[in-house]
Amino acid sequence: MKEKGVHLEGVAKTFGAVEVIKGVDMDIHRGEFAVFVGPSGCGKSTLLRMMAGLEETSAGTIQIGDRDVTDADPADRGVAMVFQSYALYPHLSVFENMAFSLRLARRPKAEVNEKVREAAGILQLIDHLDKKPAQLSGGQRQRVAIGRAIVRAPEVFLFDEPLSNLDAELRVAMRLELARLHKALGATMIYVTHDQVEAMTLADKIFVLQGGHVQQSGAPLDLYEDPSNRFVAGFIGSPSMNFFPATVEAVAPDGVSVRLDGQPDLTLHIPLESRPAPGTALSLGIRPEHLTLTEGQGMRVTVDVAEELGGVSYQHGTLEGGDPVVFQQIGARHQMHGTTQTLTPEDGRIFVFDTEGDRIR
Repeated sequence: MKEKGVHLEGVAKTFGAVEVIKGVDMDIHRGEFAVFVGPSGCGKSTLLRMMAGLEETSAGTIQIGDRDVTDADPADRGVAMVFQSYALYPHLSVFENMAFSLRLARRPKAEVNEKVREAAGILQLIDHLDKKPAQLSGGQRQRVAIGRAIVRAPEVFLFDEPLSNLDAELRVAMRLELARLHKALGATMIYVTHDQVEAMTLADKIFVLQGGHVQQSGAPLDLYEDPSNRFVAGFIGSPSMNFFPATVEAVAPDGVSVRLDGQPDLTLHIPLESRPAPGTALSLGIRPEHLTLTEGQGMRVTVDVAEELGGVSYQHGTLEGGDPVVFQQIGARHQMHGTTQTLTPEDGRIFVFDTEGDRIR
């Protein structure tokens, strides 16, 4: 049985009459790297601040390990938080910035020195301990902020979009460093981001939030391959999943035949356990890598934009019915701009959603 890391039960947060977090239940095991992902305003940072004790909980309980910390002071929760802004003291050296909380707690000088140097070694900051923050790069400053959290030896690390201020190349480098840091420390880490690529590459477990609710949680590839609703299907994956309106034409023992709206000559047979009645409106979800070029009957698309990324390209276009579509090509260097192509979805790779966005299986 896995040890408890962080457990939330019925957690809610209201600001006046506005309910921002709506009865969230959550289990994060000890040593897991959990990522909260979702669009701006979905409540992910508020949830993190509630765990840290920086926001009061309106309802529900928060447990860290075996302790109920719902009403505990931030300093007594056993957490350390790393913010989007580095929040370093500009007049202090890297060493003094990292040692600040230990000195405040009046820890022995030898212990302070040992813990700071140990953290600096993990973060490759040994050669920078005497420098001031202004002498460091953005990535180095973020490592100092992380080091300041490490020296406290918390039960849980909380990261609130820590890479947002870095350029694209540094973000990738720091993402790898955070993954290595998690493996080195084996600590429970909870990370907030709106970037689903960060979520997919860092997380052991992803929580997808929208409107103050957890829409779905699980391992990154589980969410990618088996989304529970249209929101999760569209949010997880880059480029996003294609969605096409369709209508059920006929029901068979093993599934349904559907017609894509705007393409009266194209019918797809989709295996489903539940079989909606003929005439039912649906939304079909197909990922770009599951659409292949074909000859003959299929989805007719006029290509207007190509994203050439080297070994892979993404072709953007419009179906005959007017719906946008993007499909992936690997290793191809065909000039498709302005051409009309025919696509077919791979067998078993079509997701079906009802008009409310719920998955039909």
